[in-house]
Order: sequence, then structure tokens, then C-alpha cells
Amino acid sequence: MEQALYLSLEDSRRRPGPSKLRIQNGAGDKDLESLDDEIAGVERQIKDLQALLQELKRNRDEKLREIREAHPQHRSDRSKAPAGNIDYSGEFEWTGALYDKLKTVFGFDSFRSCQESICNANLDRRDIVAIMPTGGGKSLGYQLPALLTPGCTLVISPLLALIADQVMHLHEAGVDAVMLTGATSKEEQNRIYQRLQAMANGTPGAPDIKLCYVTPEKIANSKKFKAALDKLHRVHKLARFVIDEAHCVSQQGHDFRPDYQKLNVLRELWPGVPFLALSATCPAAVLGDLLRTLGMRRPTHAQAVDETVIFSTSLYRKNLHYAVLPKPSSGAESIEKMRDYILTYHRDDTGIVYCLTRKDCESVAEDLMRLSDGAIRTGVYHADVADAKKEALHRQWREGKVKVVCATIAFGLGIDKGDVRFVVHHSKSLDGFYQESGRAGRDGKDADCVLYYRTQDAMRIASLTCNERGGQDKALAMLAFASDLEECRKIQFAKYFNKSSKMSLSFFRTEEEDANMRCGHCDNCTRAPDTLERLGMRTRVAAWQLLRVAADARRELTMTQLCDLARGLGASAAAGPGKGKGKGRAKEKATVDLDRVAGGKVELSREHTEALCVRLLVEGYFTLSFHHTAYSVNVYLEPSATAARFTRLGKDDVEQGGGPPFDCVFLKKPGRKGAASGSGHVKKAPEKAKAKAKATSASASASTGAPRAAAAASTGARAKRKRSVSSVITTGTEDEQTDDGEDDEDMRDFVVGDADMDEDDDEEWHTGLRSSRANGRTSLAEPKVKRPRQSDGRLRPVPRTGRTIRDEEIIELSSD
Repeated sequence: MEQALYLSLEDSRRRPGPSKLRIQNGAGDKDLESLDDEIAGVERQIKDLQALLQELKRNRDEKLREIREAHPQHRSDRSKAPAGNIDYSGEFEWTGALYDKLKTVFGFDSFRSCQESICNANLDRRDIVAIMPTGGGKSLGYQLPALLTPGCTLVISPLLALIADQVMHLHEAGVDAVMLTGATSKEEQNRIYQRLQAMANGTPGAPDIKLCYVTPEKIANSKKFKAALDKLHRVHKLARFVIDEAHCVSQQGHDFRPDYQKLNVLRELWPGVPFLALSATCPAAVLGDLLRTLGMRRPTHAQAVDETVIFSTSLYRKNLHYAVLPKPSSGAESIEKMRDYILTYHRDDTGIVYCLTRKDCESVAEDLMRLSDGAIRTGVYHADVADAKKEALHRQWREGKVKVVCATIAFGLGIDKGDVRFVVHHSKSLDGFYQESGRAGRDGKDADCVLYYRTQDAMRIASLTCNERGGQDKALAMLAFASDLEECRKIQFAKYFNKSSKMSLSFFRTEEEDANMRCGHCDNCTRAPDTLERLGMRTRVAAWQLLRVAADARRELTMTQLCDLARGLGASAAAGPGKGKGKGRAKEKATVDLDRVAGGKVELSREHTEALCVRLLVEGYFTLSFHHTAYSVNVYLEPSATAARFTRLGKDDVEQGGGPPFDCVFLKKPGRKGAASGSGHVKKAPEKAKAKAKATSASASASTGAPRAAAAASTGARAKRKRSVSSVITTGTEDEQTDDGEDDEDMRDFVVGDADMDEDDDEEWHTGLRSSRANGRTSLAEPKVKRPRQSDGRLRPVPRTGRTIRDEEIIELSSD
């Protein structure tokens, strides 16, 4: 208000026109005197407001002192700590009661990590920031102290599924907790408001609501709720504000929510109420925004009196086993592969399959149930599912009646089910991948986090993120992670968050391991060395050839088109920008004289060539360009300015080691000379699996005790082509197509239609599955992923249904 008055005053002073006009017209001095009187009145109001502001600040400070003095027992042990510091890992007078509630209510004998210190600081009424990994037990840090603190603890959480899960858990433990959300019935809302009123009035026999869960929208938009909080605050019954997923406050966070910024009213309206801000990813920049928005004092690790206390633990959870598995190009094979994985390694386990769209959730759940003959009991969760059905599914899942939930990310965040043994991902960002994986293994036991990926997903991920803030950076980071066959997954996460969020590497350090120490149990740490190959100079030459061909084509090329052009495979059909409409549009050919431009064609397999393109993209030699149509986004590769470090050289220079250092590691194709055909603790494959492998000419590559990538042999050796003098390929900007033949499906991943972007209303990280029709390829046998704690072996045969699968029923798994 004060600022508005100042602006009004300045505006009045800058408008001399009317007064001068009246004087010039002989209207007299009355109008000018009236305006001067108005200005003087505004100035007096400003002085009065300034005095009122100072008085309010004094009242606030006095009230804060009264609140602190009203709870002297909470600070009794400060005399035991060094001057100016408090050791919250020590014993306090409430320690006995804390452990008693821990056992009798929550069923635990001891605390994990820094949980006890957070509880102690909570009971000491301190402002707290707790940075702990997903699944690290953050909720106990406020739920347990709430039982020992008079009044109501208000928990602000971003998603309804998270709130429902927490309240359900608390009710089962006998804790009086409520939620006020849009899904709460009018009758239940009225009952809750009546109880809050009774708490404020001190009605005898009225039990306190210990925990009240709301969304940030409730704080921002509900005057009735603010009035209820105000009444509680007046009688000191507002115990604490808990801000879950606090990184949502900051625009620099990976999931910014505008209504979170409106939480600044909490400290302004209800001073003296302590804060607990919780997050799994809170780098320095986000932490600064959070403290400023919530009005918290600067943090201290020394835990000095009256400053915000910050607790942090390692974000690395050693019980999670990360693996990237190859994804078939066929939708039917993808569903079958996921079915086989679940039945072989997690037949009776609880798990989550994340999907991109609501339709995908339903289709995948139905197909998994059908193709497993009911052995996989699935459920569906997304924004369109009715609240009653969501609650019923939630209970069935927790009771074990539903084993696998096919859901959007709205289901997973904050879900506290300890025995989730596997999570299947198809992520478009490492932020989302990390959040999703946090749903697994919350009981501390081993769990698998499996990401499906194929090189064609590079363009799909890029198309899905092209309109997002920082979308290209996120897409490239996801591609770098998925395509890396050597670096430990833990180290990759640590480096990513260090680079993207300026988060210290120490967040991924444990007492036993440094952040740069390999975990020893992810797919890359346990991968057998003889399943990988480096081609040395051939890789560098092929990289140089791809960059030269892309530059010489002077046309927009998708990755598939570039690979075909560089490998001398001739033309493939794609609509071009010529005259005509739709499929009848004229086609424009890109022609490259491979001998002149690149010294011949690229002598690598299609899979290796595509992997090389992804590596060149990740390392900055290619850039992405996008063409938006009415129904899709087409993605193209173009040489970057950095590519000139290669392309300025001749082939002989590259062969002699000229140019920048560059290398690419490839996964050996099964059956290749020198490739591993089996090693370590490999179980004998069942006879049917052997027969299937023989029928498809598949030989398995295995690694000892590790998650193993699938291996399948080609159905026939392609005849060796003669060297092409030139290569011709048809290019275009809409409705991209490829040759008639084996690569029809690949191009679908380069075109993303609006139908694929059916996003949920909830604020979500999206992961996904994509619809596609089958191309009739034979499903190939392959060994599945094993955790290190299990012995390796081939798949057991899974009965197939005899029903014919229609094209529209087939779902293709793909990274979002």
C-alpha cells in the first residue's frame, strides 16, 4: 500500500498540464490549491503508514520473544552445547518420548541418517532446510515431532497423490491427520473447519488435528482457510509450516510452481511460526531463492542460535541398481520385453511403469495383463481417473491386490510404499529419472531402476523438450546418460547435478565412498569388458565423414537420412517442400558425392553409425534444428561451429591423428568375432528359449552378476554393397518417410504429433510410452537384466496368447 501511495504521489506531481490550462483559461487558483491539498494529504498518509509499519514490526518482534519464552523447555539443553552452537545429534529432555513414539506409532527402532537431528531441531522450533534423497525418510522429520508439539502442523505439498498417500499412512498409524484439497468433499471440509475452530476456541475435549495437508493453491486462494490459520495463530496452536518439494519455489528449480512463490505470505501473516523446507535437489541458487521467498534467515551448518539450520545427506542410495536396456523398435516386441522382464525377475514384486500419456497408461496396463494371462496384476493412475477410483487403486496397490501401476508421474511423487522392487522408466530428463527412481527401494532393500533406450530416441527426446525452458540441455544430458556404456551411473548423476544445478559433488558422497568412486553395481560397473569395442581410427574417420556429408548436403537431414546418405544406401521416400499438398508434395533429393566429400562411404553398421551420431550430438559437433508443423515437430541434425575442427581437415590428416580428441564406445553385436557368448554365473536356458534363440540366430552376450543388455542376432546377413560413387536421399520437412523396407517405424520417432502430447493437468515430469503399429518383424530372444545379487540366466519361456493383435493395440515403448 505504501508503494502504491508513493506512485500515486509521483503521478500527481508529473501531471501539471490541467492546472496550467485552468490558470491560462482564467479559472483561478482554486484548482491548483485543491491539488496541493491532495498532495499534502497523501504525504500525511504516508507518514502515518510509516509509523504504523514500525509499530507492527515492534509488535512482531515482541510476539516472537513471547513465543520463545513460552517454550523454554525446548531450549533447555543449549547450555550443554558450545557457546553459539547446538549439537542436534545429542540428547534432549524429549529424547525418551521421541524414541517411544518412533517405536509405538511408526514401528521403527532407530533413526536413519540425520532424521533424529531434524526432529530435535524441529522440537527446538528452529527454521530448517533438509536436503535428503527421494526415499530418504524426510516425512518422519516433521510427522514425529508433530505428535510431541501442541497445535497443528501445516504441510504444504504439490500433488494430491502425495497428500493422499501421507494421510492414509498416518491414519493407519493412528495419527489424527486431515487434508483440505479440491478433492475433499464439502461435508469433510465443513467437519475439518469445525475442528479447527474448536482448537482455536479451546473447546474442552476437542482433540488437536496434528497434521493438516494442503496444496499451495489453498494458501494462495482460500480466504476462509487463511482466516482459520489466523485464529490458530492467535492462540499459539499453529505449530509449524512444512514446505515439501521446496525447490518448486525457485524458477531455477527443475519443477517451478508459481503458487509456491505466493507462500511468502506465511511469514508476513503469521510471524513466529517456524519453517521446515524439504527437498531432494536444492543447489545453492535454488536455496537462495527459497530462503528469500519464505523469509528465512541465512542458513548455517554450525547451527548457531536463531539462524536457519540446514541438514543434508548423500543423495546417492546404494540399494538402487540402475540399468539402461536396449529397446526394440517394434511396439509389440517392446510390450513383450517388458512383460518378460517383470515375469522373470519381479513376478510377485510391486512396481511402477511410468507412461507419457493417459491413454498409454491404460493401453500398457491392459496389454501387460493380457499378455501375461493375468499373472501381472496392473492398475492405472492418471489425472482423468475419478478420485474414488484413484483412492481404491491406491489401497489395492498398497495391500498387494494390484502389483504394477501404470501411471504418469503424478502417482509417484512422495508415494511412501517401501517394497517397490522395480521402476520402469522412459524418461526425457535426468531430473525426472532421478525423481522417478526415488519411488523404489524405500525399505532399504535392493531395487531395480530400468531405463529403456534406443538410438532413435535421441530425436524423440529432443522433439519433446524443444519448447521447454532449457529443453535442449536436458535432452542432451539424458542422451549422454543413456548412450554411455562405461561411466558409473552414480558418477553420471553427480556430474549432471553439479553442472546443471551447481550442486556440490559432496551430495553424492557417503561415509564409505567418495562421489567419484564407482558404485560397483550398476550396469556399466558390472558390464563385461569384452562386450564393448573401440574401433580406434575407424571411429574418428567415420565421425569426420558424417560431419562432412551433413555439411555438403546443404539440406535438413534427420538422423536416419544422414546415416543412410553417409552409408551410401541410396534414396528413401520423404515428402519435400516442393509444390503440392500432403503425400503428393514434390520431393527434393539430397545428393552427395561420397568419394569427393568423404573419401567413400561410412563403413559402419547402421546401429554403430546412429550411436556415433548421438555421440557427436552430445559432444557438440552436431546441433539440433526443429520444424514445427500443424501436427508434429520434425528434428534435424546440423553441423555446429565446433564441427569445423574436424571438417577443415582432409581424410589423411584425420587418419594420422589430426583434429580434436574423439572416441566412441560401441556395444558388440552378438555373434561378432570376439564377442562374449557367455561368462560367469549363467543359468542354462530352458529348451524353448534355446529353440527360439536358434530360430532367430540369436547369441547372448552376458556379464557376470550384472544387469545385461539384451542381445539378438539379425535374421540374415545383408549382402555387402559395392562402394557408391554418390549417395542420394530424398528429404523434406513434413510427414517424414524412409525407404520402403526395414526402417519405416524408425521415422515415427522423429515426428511427434499433438496426440502424443496429452499431458496431465497435474504439474508433472512426463515419462512415456508411444503408440505405434507393428512392422511384422520377428520377436528376437535375448537375455534379460539381472541384479548383481542374482545369478544370470536366459529368460524362462512365457506362454503367449493365440489372439491376433490388431495394429492399433500395439504400444511402442520410447523415451519421452
